[in-house]
Amino acid sequence: MAESQPKQIFVDRRPLWIILFDRLRRYLLLASFFGIFFALLWFQEGPSDLSEEGYKVLCLFVLCVLLWSTNLIPLSITSLLAMAAVPLLGVMDASQAYSYFGNKAVFFILGVFILSASMIACGLSTRISIWVMKNWSNTPSQLITSIYCFAGISSCFMSEHAVAVILFPIIHEIAQSLNLKRENSVFAKAMYFAMAWGCIIGGAMTVLGGGRVPLAVEMLEKSTSGRETIGILQYTQLSFPLILMMFAGGWVALKLLFPPDIQDIEAARKTLKQKSHVMGKLTFQEKGIALVMLMTLFSWFVFGDQLGIANIAIISIVLLFVLNLITWKMVEAHINWAIVLMYGGAICLGEVMAETGAALWLAEIIFSGVVESPIVFLLIIALLSTLFTTFMSNSAVIAILLPTAISMSPAYGIHPAIATMTVILPSNFAFILPIATPASALAYSSRFLTLKEMMFSGTLLSIFGLGLFLLILVFYWPLIGFQ
Repeated sequence: MAESQPKQIFVDRRPLWIILFDRLRRYLLLASFFGIFFALLWFQEGPSDLSEEGYKVLCLFVLCVLLWSTNLIPLSITSLLAMAAVPLLGVMDASQAYSYFGNKAVFFILGVFILSASMIACGLSTRISIWVMKNWSNTPSQLITSIYCFAGISSCFMSEHAVAVILFPIIHEIAQSLNLKRENSVFAKAMYFAMAWGCIIGGAMTVLGGGRVPLAVEMLEKSTSGRETIGILQYTQLSFPLILMMFAGGWVALKLLFPPDIQDIEAARKTLKQKSHVMGKLTFQEKGIALVMLMTLFSWFVFGDQLGIANIAIISIVLLFVLNLITWKMVEAHINWAIVLMYGGAICLGEVMAETGAALWLAEIIFSGVVESPIVFLLIIALLSTLFTTFMSNSAVIAILLPTAISMSPAYGIHPAIATMTVILPSNFAFILPIATPASALAYSSRFLTLKEMMFSGTLLSIFGLGLFLLILVFYWPLIGFQ
């Protein structure tokens, strides 16, 4: 019988106060954040030009920003806290505050998650990704391009998070089949960056790539009492040039920064062929789900504005269950309930800030008398959106910035929809840190990428994206009458 290895004992020689701070850091930060919140609420009088309810919401907003930016507690829990705190602080009735959660954006996001989950659960999405890489990957460069293009195109039609989850294990198997080393494999770095960047960029093309666009549109509609909105086709028209140029720029960056350091990928091609063989022929279930998805996409783009994209999503889900193509057990594991909760709370907080005047007051304090030019104002908003999305969820960025941007639009003579797009598009430049988006976090978790590499390449892409945004803001949007 083999002798058990003796346990190693490590002695922490740091000073005791450092050890205690390290162990208790999370609790100390939480205590300080809530301490600041209660101190502002009870020991500090609000500004004379802001209502008492507005000041209370502003204090709650500061607390949520601190919690969202540090992620000390899950984003969804912070959003639930915001919803519960509004009636507890006496800002408005509980029935009114909680009613904001039941908006169409939340149900559209839930519908997209369930539709994406059905494709993942039946194996259709995995089958498509393997087919693309097997048939369009004769060389290392072609394999990188096929991963990048599949991630980008798929993220236009389903959650970018789901696409990353589909691709990650396939890329992992490819890396293992080629015996790539974590220390120095440039080809592996290129594959994981192709996955992350493709998902991030492609997810910004349409409203289907994530929940941030429906979230922003819902906040825009609420803030303008339904007078202004951004339709599904209009959003694609406004974002298309930027995302197309970003996609091309990302591909060039992959080629220049991570040129393949191997010549033969036959082992990877054999692995993909084997996986394809194991999956067998296309099943009736996969065909049925594919047909429903195609009908749903067609209806969204053709009848979305008339019928409502949330209604179409829900009817499609009902159809999947009626035809017995999916069961609840199949899809429930793939639905990100935390994101759904996060969006509902963010919409509630944004709407309450707008109704109480807190959003307008905050915007005037920050920008009034400091920024005079509408273009400069929009560029500052875009820059803040890019910086914030480096450290927090892009949905949290929208919840934080959008009420302020919309509130200041009349003062600068800016259409509220332009201010909304100015927050949405740069919030997609989540390239720099792993915490910015699940796609980047998954890529970093492979341990083939270093933080330095992510920060350097991500900063280049973010600067490139801001430059492109300036171009479409100044030239393209006025050309198509969006001004």
